[in-house]
Amino acid sequence: MRILVDADAFPNIGEIINLAKKYQKEIILYTDTTHQLNYDYAVTKIVDKASNSVDLMIENETEKNDLVLTQDYGVATITISKGALCISPNGKMYNEANMDFLLEIKNRNRLIRKHHHAKGPRKRTKEDKINLLNKIEEILKEY
Repeated sequence: MRILVDADAFPNIGEIINLAKKYQKEIILYTDTTHQLNYDYAVTKIVDKASNSVDLMIENETEKNDLVLTQDYGVATITISKGALCISPNGKMYNEANMDFLLEIKNRNRLIRKHHHAKGPRKRTKEDKINLLNKIEEILKEY
């Protein structure tokens, strides 16, 4: 099992790297040229700043049984179809059962934003961080 992180916007990367190290798992951070990431244990893959370039690289490199960390529903859908496990920044598992619902919500929100100014996502809480790290550790213990 490898851990693939959509690192442009994923939280708690330092703590996630520590978990990867603890369980001796390979971890790859994907980012574009606008971000500077430098961690000793993780491999960082940098792509050009183009629309969805990071997403496409993650989708192309994902293998069965990888653990993908992303907030992007499109990336989640593709990587799950390849047999990967996928987790949101709040520690919730993406799966085939909830993807249709999540994609529908994404589409509705896009339509609302097109016609009205909408608030962004709520602030992350300490509980969100704990849920995320606990879920990752639970999976790493299993594999």
